[in-house]
Amino acid sequence: MIQFESNWNNPIEEWGHLGLIRLDSIAIEDDSKMLSYYFNKTLSYLPWRTELADTFVASLKELQGKKHLGYQTLVYTNKYNIYTLIPAIHQTDSLASERIRIAPEKIIPHIKRLQQVNYTKGLSNNHIALWHSHGWYYESKLDRWEWQRARLFGSVEDISPMLYVLPYIAPMLENAGAITYIPRERCFNSNEIIIDDNWSSPKSKFVLQKRLDIESQTGFAHLDTLFAGYNPFKIGTSQLVKNARGKVAVYTPYIPENGDYAVYISYNQNDNNSSAVEYKVKHSGGASTFSVNQQIGGNTWTYLGTFAFNKGTSATIEVLGQGQISLDAIKIGGGIGNVARRPTNEVMPNEWSLNNNGQKKEPAKKVNPEQFTWKTSGRPRYMEASRYWLQYVGMPDTLVYSLNDEKNDYNDDYQSRGEWIDYLMGAPNGPTKDRNATGLKIPVDLAFAFHTDAGVTPNDSAIGTLGIYSAERDSSYFPNGQSKLASRDLTDMIQTQIVEDIRALYKDDWTRRGMWDKQYSEAWRPNVPTMLLELLSHQNLADMRFGLDPRFRFDVSRSIYKGILKFQAFQEGRNYVVQPLPVNHLALKEINKGYQLSWKPVRDSIESTAVPSKYKVYTRVDNSGFDNGVITEETTYKLPKIKKGQILSFKVTAINEGGESFASEILSIGIAGKKSEKALVVNAFDRISAPSFVDEGNFAGIAWWDDQGVPYKYEYGYTGHQYDFNRQSPWLDDDSPGWGASYANDEGKIIKGNSFDNVIIHGQSILKAGYSFISVSDEAFESYDFDASAYKAIDIILGEEKTTTSYKGEKPMYKIYTPAFMNKLKQLTANQQNIFMSGAYVGSDIKMTSDTIAKDFAEDVLRFKWRTNHAVKNGSVYTTDNIAPILKGSLEFNTVHSQDYYTVEAPDGIEPIGINAATAYRYKENNVSAGILYNGEYKTIILGFPFETIKSEKERDGMMNQILKFFYKD
Repeated sequence: MIQFESNWNNPIEEWGHLGLIRLDSIAIEDDSKMLSYYFNKTLSYLPWRTELADTFVASLKELQGKKHLGYQTLVYTNKYNIYTLIPAIHQTDSLASERIRIAPEKIIPHIKRLQQVNYTKGLSNNHIALWHSHGWYYESKLDRWEWQRARLFGSVEDISPMLYVLPYIAPMLENAGAITYIPRERCFNSNEIIIDDNWSSPKSKFVLQKRLDIESQTGFAHLDTLFAGYNPFKIGTSQLVKNARGKVAVYTPYIPENGDYAVYISYNQNDNNSSAVEYKVKHSGGASTFSVNQQIGGNTWTYLGTFAFNKGTSATIEVLGQGQISLDAIKIGGGIGNVARRPTNEVMPNEWSLNNNGQKKEPAKKVNPEQFTWKTSGRPRYMEASRYWLQYVGMPDTLVYSLNDEKNDYNDDYQSRGEWIDYLMGAPNGPTKDRNATGLKIPVDLAFAFHTDAGVTPNDSAIGTLGIYSAERDSSYFPNGQSKLASRDLTDMIQTQIVEDIRALYKDDWTRRGMWDKQYSEAWRPNVPTMLLELLSHQNLADMRFGLDPRFRFDVSRSIYKGILKFQAFQEGRNYVVQPLPVNHLALKEINKGYQLSWKPVRDSIESTAVPSKYKVYTRVDNSGFDNGVITEETTYKLPKIKKGQILSFKVTAINEGGESFASEILSIGIAGKKSEKALVVNAFDRISAPSFVDEGNFAGIAWWDDQGVPYKYEYGYTGHQYDFNRQSPWLDDDSPGWGASYANDEGKIIKGNSFDNVIIHGQSILKAGYSFISVSDEAFESYDFDASAYKAIDIILGEEKTTTSYKGEKPMYKIYTPAFMNKLKQLTANQQNIFMSGAYVGSDIKMTSDTIAKDFAEDVLRFKWRTNHAVKNGSVYTTDNIAPILKGSLEFNTVHSQDYYTVEAPDGIEPIGINAATAYRYKENNVSAGILYNGEYKTIILGFPFETIKSEKERDGMMNQILKFFYKD
């Protein structure tokens, strides 16, 4: 008799939180000599591979005894043989065949950026849908807009996954050539400009070329407020051009302020439309051209890209092509939500209902909508839930976003995302209520949903990563005949990639949770392979130590991109190459009759294919945007001629057959005149990091008062400081969530972090002072072969650089006073070259590392000593009388959350040491020394706050002018 324990322990300890694995029954077939074991569903949660399945089956055979020796042993869980659950990429061809996707009919891709390389081993021409969590929504029972989750640890799940999807995952996919679709606003700029044939934003205009055969059709109409059932793409007009021969229209927006703006186009799709309509976007960096297939993807907002625009009317979008072209509205920027909601107990009069085409009926009598309690969100549109974006972009309400009779926006929101994907595709993969709906005919390859709701652990261990898919409904096949186990394959490949990468880079024992085959709406509704990811737990502090770190966000996003890439390449039977990592060691230097930019590639220690073969150098002139770049196979680039008084800035990407890397830091150069002295600017501010944490028994959380962290470029998802630090505080409801509870005062704010573009701020002031400048990264500056001897003034940007502990106990990151850095400054000062250095942790980085060598260096060479960190709360600074007239005046630097300057929450107090050293600046708040000046055989000025955070351009210019005059005075 075969005997088993009631619970089968987890076969491998590295998988956690699986639940009980239980044997339900055994079927013995003596005639065919077959033993079939049927386990509960939990066994299917494991990431099966052939070796594990063989081992598991062998262990069962050992228990069968002599009576059943030689019987074939089969193991089933969740109705599947465990070998069937092995991802197709790891199976033999015969086992994997049914899970290979049934490729849609090959059509011209929806959108193609004409300046982009065709990445043959990337994701060129693939169409990928993805989204992030929940969003700001209307709760009709409470008659208020709110989050679907609680504010915890300065964040909220409704928006924190966005900090992976929008800054990282979507750009990585697009850099590999993919076309991405997101059911939420992806532009963070709250300005919105509409250009249309029947209404345009103030000072914006739409101009049709002459002598065109034009027919008016239904299209978009701008409305200040969208009420229930209103479809903006059904109540306006568009223009159909039947005889296009080149340029057909020009859209000219009035841009209210300089900034980055997303550009969306719209048109009526038609089988007779051109499949190659060109949209030429003229932005401040030049022009970018896209080819759009107007036979698909119409009657909605179609995202082209995000561009830098200058204030005014210098930007244009030209439409060009041959044959039949549809012209509808263009939208620039994200805007503020305009979908109005009301309590469910209010009934709209019939006069506000719509006809079957989604157009407003003519009211029988005049109705004043103000008599009803309509409410818009009052938030930037990127914060809103999918349900409202889908109404704004023209999706049919009853098929996509209004699935609960206008009574429950919460359910409508999470249900709408899968229905939206199906409507993008259309028949036979259409929405649940109408599989044969025409839809937008976009051949979506796969879908990915991102959440962080994985539970709580009492012992503060990291809960880890959970994957969810659905393979049960519709006889386990998609309408096109593809096995739904393809969703399991996608889930397995992404989860495996995430866990392996996190273990390699951050935490050896990161928990791999199960893969659930469950009927979550976001998993079962899409009619394409789909994964719902629960990366970690936003409720659990051990997880959020990672989740709030921009380095972790980048690496996990790269893992997700790699999982998608590898899955899609296998589905299409081709090889893949992972796009490279960003380059480093950037340096500008003088060469014969000009200047040269150089860099070094970065090796990816966990991905062998991510090797660059080419590079692209992007150029910016003064304060414009970057151009479309120049490709080179070298690691050097000779600069174009620089005009007097002009600043050129450069960033570099690495390219291979799989795609393009993220950009490097930005270096700049400016020439005041042929005979002007030249200063060297060293960009030594590389740090991005999570905030500080405190964990003292029952007192635990985000130590925002110590260090608020440094976002990558910008932070868009911060809610406010945590105020409940008591681990024992119970959750009562989302308005009173207990431990981790946080304020909401920063919601909707864009908080600047490390832009990696600080050189230009220093350079502008240097140029105005009448000096030229050139710049270099700290990695290149510290190298033994970099010659800085020609520069009398060295300006070192430290920003918020400070020693930051790495996750795996390796050497700390971002340390200021490395041996190479100190040696270089010793050489320069010995050569009587002068040092200007500014940063928030110029002294405290020495104190926190207890580095006596660095302490001696600061005192003996730079001539200062650390006195205190968190020197002041506000940023008012004045010059001391004893250094006048060398320095004079007052200034103010930024100490609060701002879109324009990063936050200096902990400036240093530093004091002079030795003869010829004096306090140069003091903090007005308490008269603590804020900066020192040394005037000996060489000169130094060291500031305990970053120069680039001085809020007034006039004050920056004045300070830099005084410093350089002091340095260059004999």
